[in-house]
Amino acid sequence: MGKFRIARRFEIDAGHRLSKHPELCRFPHGHTYRVEVVLCADRLDDHDMVCDTKALKTVVGSELSHLDHAMLLAEGDPAVESLAAFADRVVTFTEGDPTTEILAQHLFRRLRAVFCGGSTVHSETGAAYVIPAGVLVERVRVWETGTTWAEFGEES
Repeated sequence: MGKFRIARRFEIDAGHRLSKHPELCRFPHGHTYRVEVVLCADRLDDHDMVCDTKALKTVVGSELSHLDHAMLLAEGDPAVESLAAFADRVVTFTEGDPTTEILAQHLFRRLRAVFCGGSTVHSETGAAYVIPAGVLVERVRVWETGTTWAEFGEES
């Protein structure tokens, strides 16, 4: 049996540094990241949708707002201390250096927690959107540049 899928692409700007990198990426630098989130379901909801794309936009937008214009660092990176004055815009990753792979995995896990088991989200105007039971985050793909991306998902 087939699956239905929807996807939406987002953009954020963020800095990072890869402390284990042997060359220039070990220095702080930034990217305009493109993030694509794919949801899937075995069947459509009462509105003939996998999930309303406004719900997808609301959930992902909320999560990305923490990363947009932030500095992404590995937990324990010495640069965290030097950026203490900007702590509200420093995001640390326990999984390791904030590579594109780690960012895709991080977002996948955070989004999967919201999109599991039928919940309701509210848009910025207060409208309620139901995320039907059975909707799954299939994958998250993150572009670091126009030509390179990393993806994380789990087999269903």
